Amino acid sequence: MNETDQPITGICLVSKAGNVPTGYQCIRKVANDPTRDADLMNESILDRKSRFLCITRAYSLADGLTPVVEDIKLINERDQPPLHYLPLATTVDNFERGTSKRLICVRLVERQAGMKCVCDIIFLYRAKRPPQFYTIIGDINGFQLCVKEGWVPPLRVPFVHQNSSVDHGIIGTMNTTKKTDEKEMLDGIPFEINPKYLQTISDARNDFNSVEKFRPRSINEIDQTFFYDFALEHSILRF
Repeated sequence: MNETDQPITGICLVSKAGNVPTGYQCIRKVANDPTRDADLMNESILDRKSRFLCITRAYSLADGLTPVVEDIKLINERDQPPLHYLPLATTVDNFERGTSKRLICVRLVERQAGMKCVCDIIFLYRAKRPPQFYTIIGDINGFQLCVKEGWVPPLRVPFVHQNSSVDHGIIGTMNTTKKTDEKEMLDGIPFEINPKYLQTISDARNDFNSVEKFRPRSINEIDQTFFYDFALEHSILRF
């Protein structure tokens, strides 16, 4: 499965493309113009700042949380975020204001196999239509924000390596993960029945008298054998 078919599990903003949190990747360039930086902050002569979007597809079961990004919306900075959506209001590396004029809002939900999710994010410059499988969400700082939607695959138990250097303000999980297919983990292990049990099974099949050992009991026999009146418990409850 291609990486862009895997669900995005965390998303954040940074002030510099080199300040990427552990386990994340920076969307640094515009998809249809690799010479142009995907800088989401409006240029200002007096106050030059940059904003880059970072995402991760790592997930972990260590803390019991396995979130995925279900949806992304763009709103005006003075508007209230939609219900159950979280705005990327600040950067995670220096806690400054996120973006100006437009805000990226994210809906993050608990991971469930088969649910709709966002698998990839790209930015386009002066594009009339998105690439195949992508949908334009809206404009931000002259770029078209596009997402690729998909479906959450069945969850596989991963190996987890926790090594987080930034853990404030990030929407999603910070744990870096190495995913290993269960089939690969079991390769080379023979699955055979111990020969001594095969002999026992063979002997039992030839010994029809052994069936008598499993004579079923009647309801009366069961009641007489396992009857318990709970007298002790009732006497305790009276006090």
